[in-house]
This record gives sequence, C-alpha cells and structure tokens, in this order.
Amino acid sequence: MISIVHGLKEYHLEPKVGARYSYRFETIVDDFSIEKRPIQKSYIRDVQIMPIGKAEYLDVYQIFTAKISIKSNVAVADEYLIKQIGYAFDEIEAGVDYTGKIVRIFNKSELSSRWQKTSRELEKEYEGSFIQSYFSEIAMILKDEAKLIEFLSSYKMFGLYFHGLFGNYLLWEMPIVRKKIAEDFKNSEVTEQIHPEKKDFVRYKINGRSNALYKYEGELVYKEYQLQEALIELEDSMQSIKYATLFLG
Repeated sequence: MISIVHGLKEYHLEPKVGARYSYRFETIVDDFSIEKRPIQKSYIRDVQIMPIGKAEYLDVYQIFTAKISIKSNVAVADEYLIKQIGYAFDEIEAGVDYTGKIVRIFNKSELSSRWQKTSRELEKEYEGSFIQSYFSEIAMILKDEAKLIEFLSSYKMFGLYFHGLFGNYLLWEMPIVRKKIAEDFKNSEVTEQIHPEKKDFVRYKINGRSNALYKYEGELVYKEYQLQEALIELEDSMQSIKYATLFLG
C-alpha cells in the first residue's frame, strides 16, 4: 500500500480568512427501474464557502447556497417545494476541526427559527400527512446539532468538501477505512477504502464495499490545498446516483 501513497504523509486545508470559494454541488439521479423509460434528474446548488476566522481550535466557515436549480428529462413535481426545502440549509456557520470535518454548527437556533417560518408558509399550499411528517423531520434535524452535522456531512450535502480525511497518514495503515451510510439507498452500510496519492496534485481514490450496491467509487482532487473536483458514484439494480462537486473559482 505504501507505493500508492507516493510519500503523502500529511495534508490539510489551508483556509484563507476572508476568501470566498465558489463551488457547484450536484446530485445526478439516473432511475432505470422502468427499462423503457429511464429518468434522469439533476439537483444543482451553487455554493459560496467562506472561512471567517477561528473559534478556539476550530476553523469557522460560512456556507451560503446562492442558487438551487433542477434539471430533468421529465417534468419535476413540486419543484418549488423542493427548492424551498433546500434553502432551509442555505446559510450555515460551521466549526471545522483539523481533519476537515464539521463538528459544530454555530447558528443552529437561527436555522431552526427560519425553518419554522418557512414551513408555516409552505403548509398554506401543501397538505397531507406525508408533507407534515417530512416538515417535522426537517425541524427535528435542525434542532438536534448531532443530526444536523450528520446530514450536512453527507455526500448529497457538503460531505465531498468537509470529508474529514486530512491529517497525518501512517503509511502502514493505508488504505484509510471507514463506515458510511448510503442514505439514498435505504441506508445501506458501506465500507469505504480511501487511497491518498500525491503526484503533481493530491488525489484521494475511493472505493466501497456493500452487499446492497453494485458500484461505489469516486475521487477527490486537490491542487495547492484547494479542492478542484470530486465525484462519488453509487449504483444498485434500480438507480445510479452521482454526487459531484466542482470548483468554480
């Protein structure tokens, strides 16, 4: 395994306080459960990530979602509702540790209060037990810091950026192995194997094993301590989902 690492022993984000980094986060869903009519939907978020200082041992980031858009080869039901739910998480103030993992949410109360107002407005247009249950689930996530951190750290949110893979690598412990939950695949458990390598840039190659999935693979690419692009692809017999992140400047 040592030859894969190519001398990469330690790697960290080096956030520049006051800088503004623009990214596109995209979730692409290919539904082939109906063979004669495959459906593709793409959920796109244009996001600003801004390091704003320190809080004790943590780097503090503002994560602002500037725009949400949806593309599909079929009509998207309740597109307005989907976007409004997405904007419930549009202004995050997060504390990030030295591994690049979110460990604190500083504006949890503000997010929860804002969602209460938004959900009340949405309830005027959307009714039914399913909607009520979904709104209540979001409210519970926003009130519970641990659940909120877990949600924001998922690949479909900001987990391709705040992935917790930085730090000191022990060459004899390669690859990095950790458990992940594939939320969009019935919460299937996956064993991830991550191989960091260093050439002209830094790349993390990711593969996963799961009894429920046919495919689980991806990579993170860094240049000068800045994430350039990332992709994780999961697939089972019914669908393929790609979680992608691209640095825009």
